[in-house]
Amino acid sequence: MNNYIDITYQEMYLEDVYQIYLEEFIREKQAVFLEEIRGESAKGSTYRMDVDTSYYHGIASIHLILYVYSGGAHDIRFDRIYYYDLEMGKEVALEDLLTLNSNFYVEIQKYALEKLKKEKENLIYEDEKLFLDGLQPDSLHFQYFMFNEDKLQLLFPPYQVGPWSSGEISVSIPYQSIAKYLKI
Repeated sequence: MNNYIDITYQEMYLEDVYQIYLEEFIREKQAVFLEEIRGESAKGSTYRMDVDTSYYHGIASIHLILYVYSGGAHDIRFDRIYYYDLEMGKEVALEDLLTLNSNFYVEIQKYALEKLKKEKENLIYEDEKLFLDGLQPDSLHFQYFMFNEDKLQLLFPPYQVGPWSSGEISVSIPYQSIAKYLKI
């Protein structure tokens, strides 16, 4: 089996910005991947990246998802989200877009917990401890936000609130529910 590297992404309006983010993220993970697959071409190894974007009030959310496979049951997944102010032409931090304090984390935790429990029968939550641990109200557990046109999308990568087989789990939060925390 051949080893390969595949990078796919949506049509982009911010090609220079994406290029900077892609190159930084790829360099960070590629060296480890190449070292792991050296001499293992029969097994087959892959390195794939997907990019998702969304826009809200002049802010582009750029979600990089890297999948690395060098053996085992499935890929290893790495996520990173960048925020880019289209008007100012520069990267901004999540703290520039939201008031990130303990009250914010507690409110979105409650919102996410309520939504995910309603959907529980459609998803695989085999481990209640994993589910609850993945929803701790702090910046570590609530770090992946996509600013969409009409809602804030909260993303949970595999293993955060469910097993790999459940895939990425997301919760949509209407902006009016968190208006007091929005800075944009």
